[in-house]
Amino acid sequence: MIDEETPLIQQAPEPYDAPLPEISSTRPERRRLRHPRIIGLVCVLLLLTAIGGYKLIKSTGQAFLDAAKFDLGNVRVGNVTDGGFEVVVRGNLEFDYDQVSSYYRNWARLLSGLNTVQVSPDGPFDMNVCMQKESLSIASVDLVEPLTVKLKQPQTIEVIAYIKPTKEMARLVNRISRTPQEVVFSCSIACGMRVNGHSVGQHTVSGALPLELNGGRIFRRVMKDAVLENLEVNADGRTVVGSAAVRLSSAGLVDYTADAMSWEVLMSGCSKVCSVATVSTGKFGFHDPTLIPTKFTIPPLDEDLLLDCGDGSTISKLLTNLSCNHEVPIIVRANPLSTQPRWMRDIFSGLEVHAALAIGQIEDFGGGIEAVDIEYLGVRAHGDALLVSSDVSIKYNVSEGIDVSDIDIPFVKGKVHCGPNITTLEMKTWQSSKLRCKKQTIGVSLDDALLKPGDSSLIKDLVQNLATGAAVKVSISPLLDIQVVSEFMTATITGLSTELEYSVPAVPSDRLFKSLDVRLNELVLLEASANHCAMVINAAVSSSLNLESTLEGLKFDLQYNGSTVGRIEPGPVHLTPENYSNTSAKLIMQLGTDIDKSRLERMLGTYLSGLYPVIEVIGRHDSQLAAFVAGIQVPMRLPQISRQENILHPVAHESIFLVDSTMHIMSSEIELTVFNPVANSEVVVDLIEAQASHDKTILGYISKEQRIVVPPGLFRTPRIPVTYATSGIGADILRKALNGQLEIDTSAVMRVHLGAFAVELLYSGSGTSTKIRL
Repeated sequence: MIDEETPLIQQAPEPYDAPLPEISSTRPERRRLRHPRIIGLVCVLLLLTAIGGYKLIKSTGQAFLDAAKFDLGNVRVGNVTDGGFEVVVRGNLEFDYDQVSSYYRNWARLLSGLNTVQVSPDGPFDMNVCMQKESLSIASVDLVEPLTVKLKQPQTIEVIAYIKPTKEMARLVNRISRTPQEVVFSCSIACGMRVNGHSVGQHTVSGALPLELNGGRIFRRVMKDAVLENLEVNADGRTVVGSAAVRLSSAGLVDYTADAMSWEVLMSGCSKVCSVATVSTGKFGFHDPTLIPTKFTIPPLDEDLLLDCGDGSTISKLLTNLSCNHEVPIIVRANPLSTQPRWMRDIFSGLEVHAALAIGQIEDFGGGIEAVDIEYLGVRAHGDALLVSSDVSIKYNVSEGIDVSDIDIPFVKGKVHCGPNITTLEMKTWQSSKLRCKKQTIGVSLDDALLKPGDSSLIKDLVQNLATGAAVKVSISPLLDIQVVSEFMTATITGLSTELEYSVPAVPSDRLFKSLDVRLNELVLLEASANHCAMVINAAVSSSLNLESTLEGLKFDLQYNGSTVGRIEPGPVHLTPENYSNTSAKLIMQLGTDIDKSRLERMLGTYLSGLYPVIEVIGRHDSQLAAFVAGIQVPMRLPQISRQENILHPVAHESIFLVDSTMHIMSSEIELTVFNPVANSEVVVDLIEAQASHDKTILGYISKEQRIVVPPGLFRTPRIPVTYATSGIGADILRKALNGQLEIDTSAVMRVHLGAFAVELLYSGSGTSTKIRL
């Protein structure tokens, strides 16, 4: 037996005090220090690996979320209960790993080789929202079936979940309706996971989705294509009620039948928030299109909405914004209904949405002015401005179902700007406007409103375009104070402004004067010299216009083919439809250069021949109201003039100056009946040469100058020698027409004297009925 002190190898022990071997004294010290360093290094490496692995594992879920591309197919809501509702989400899912951050891209691609992951939540999980460091739990979600996801190839997935919304959903909607919010949706799901069919234990899956939610933008997008169908609005005593079907475009993604709902619309007054309407919607489905049956009631307005808050009343600002298609801020408060499920009533009990509505957001609700008809216009001068009295009918293209005939606006004042900077219509004092709404037509009757000119060049361009038959758009910007009288509301609304654009369609210039009938009464010669002739035209005028003008001192130049051939100064006029009214104008013919004289003679010769040349009427700078008329250049066809009261529209090419003619064959003479409209002077006509023909066949001619002195009024001339055709076709025509009459075409060169004023004219009359006698 070997005890503990017996050496294993039989060797005598060295004495205790024997000398030590030659070994470095430092080596044992190094060994003592090396082992702790290695252990520390290993610990650090293990810690870094653990941290990196933890971060990598933690970021794996987010990496797959970043790679996921989900194309939503449809969302079906069904099995609605008091506690919540079941929702089925169906769509196409695939993963694009190029979207993943480069730090985790390869890791995600490596894990995608596992192919499928099945997630089985242990139970319901909360859907949370974080806004400005405040966390809300908006719903509890319970997946009815496990979710299997393929990490490589695309797939169609269907998620079935039971959702229990909470009251905090209302807080989310309320917040995003006021201001845009940075919102983070998040959830944390405790679940069992299976990878390629093998269980990998229980895990917690977390995800977060940051979004910017803007309630106003969402509301505008929803209302962008809204159309009101079958709109009816009626005033029933002091309450306005209406109904419509609101049609919304739908992408067809949601299959859900919404319950009936009730909403209260509120507006901020000067000191409190006031209820202005209640809106109820019946059940409707989210189909394509979505039709929402809607009824609304507008009670009498709260007095607080009619008070002046310092910048006008709430109603003034409301009407201004609506008419200008600006957004109107409103508050929509949900009213819970007993027919709604409990979860919806819980949300509606705290739902108060801030929204903004503009008329333009609702398609076909209204498009401004459709037509403006001036039923009566009276004008008189007031310095450089006009005093205007008028009856105007304004047609709005609003829904036929809107009946607002119960609203009367008896007084109005303010300004109406036409422009920009064309004219301004000022009503400085309260005027009896008699503005009454009759469905889509508004009648306005004004007395002595001041029309002030703006930029004369803009006025010129506007009138020029109208006169030449071009379409014109004029912006109209009223800034008015109005008094409203109705059972629904009686108040004075101040500072009501709007912006309208009225389009005047293109009208050919001939149509502007087509309805103008002129019956010449007389001409009165004022003065005449070799190059100057002034006279007064007295005429009876009929037109479709209802116009009364007391303006005097207006002056217009008359141009023909680029030459100024005269000047006209119209006097006061009173026109009523289908009646003749007497008026007068001063006409001055001034011969300038030889070219001007030649063009005046051509114009007068054409007109005397029964034709109606186009001249240009140009406003003069020395005219009264020059700011309105100076430089205006209006093309106008000289009006047809009738002499006889029973002839309203002379036939084409008929001259009122040559009334009748008789050809005497045996004596070779012609006898004329002519009309001299100059009441106080004779007209001397020197017939230089003339020719009569029928169907381009010459019947006779005058080759020797004849002088005819025509006193005022109708005058039968002495017989004038004529050389007639005695053989050939011309003679046959005359023989066959003997004791009858022919339509004779006449051409003549004549010199006309009116006092010392003389012009040489070429007369070419056609179709003159001429008697043929022996």
